Amino acid sequence: MERIMYKTIVVHVSPVSGMPATFAVAAGLARGHGAHLVGTAVSGWLELNTLLAAGAPMAIMPAPDPELLRQEARSRLEAFERQCFEADVDSFESRLLDTSAVEALILESRYCDLLVAGTQDVADYGVLAPSRLPGRLVTQCVRPVLLVPPGLRQPPAKFDKIMIAWNGSPGASRALAFALPLIQRASQVYIAVANPEAERIDMGAEPGADLATYLARHHRSVQVLGLDTVQETGSALCDLARKHSIDLLVAGAYGHSRMHDWVLGSTTASLIEQSPVALLMTQ
Repeated sequence: MERIMYKTIVVHVSPVSGMPATFAVAAGLARGHGAHLVGTAVSGWLELNTLLAAGAPMAIMPAPDPELLRQEARSRLEAFERQCFEADVDSFESRLLDTSAVEALILESRYCDLLVAGTQDVADYGVLAPSRLPGRLVTQCVRPVLLVPPGLRQPPAKFDKIMIAWNGSPGASRALAFALPLIQRASQVYIAVANPEAERIDMGAEPGADLATYLARHHRSVQVLGLDTVQETGSALCDLARKHSIDLLVAGAYGHSRMHDWVLGSTTASLIEQSPVALLMTQ
């Protein structure tokens, strides 16, 4: 079977302490797929300037020097390029944008196969008003977002064990399709079905069985894990991932509103906040 490959991967080069784990995952994927790795950093100056010009409350504070903001972002990109050489990433480039991180990464997602960011990336750096960056990315980017927790001390060389959080939704189906390049390389794939009756989602007489049949054509080892629990779904899935030593969790993202889809559904927010492993999501 011909394997599907990611050929362009974008990684958010942020100033947070969890960035080493995020970079390690992105670099490992770039090597494994022979992909071009794009490091994107932002100064946030344009959005900040707009807010100041509009008389936002932060306007009473001294306006930061845009060149200092850009230099800080350039320093991060220089470190990114050094790390790419050290990690034997064959093809890479760095990009500096003056927009917010949300705007920059949503734009970049149009021209890549996969976007990698950290679950710790909770603010638009360079902008004084924080926003939940990971949640906005998974509900607004047109490509899948791979979120890496900062506690991932030894990122796996590949995602050997993958668990799909399956609820039959369009978002979960799209996330699954985007994850196929990783699923085809895994040694074990699990399908986690949590509280199918309570969720009132029609997944057939045996929830997860149809998906297992479909995935068996892509992968030889597929197992369905039924989960009936009173525990919050996101927390239960995270516990299940720990129990089975999962390397990657795949899930559909959910926002409460089309106009404000960064207001996340409880399971989506819980997974982003609690996942002990890398998390691939899309809406």
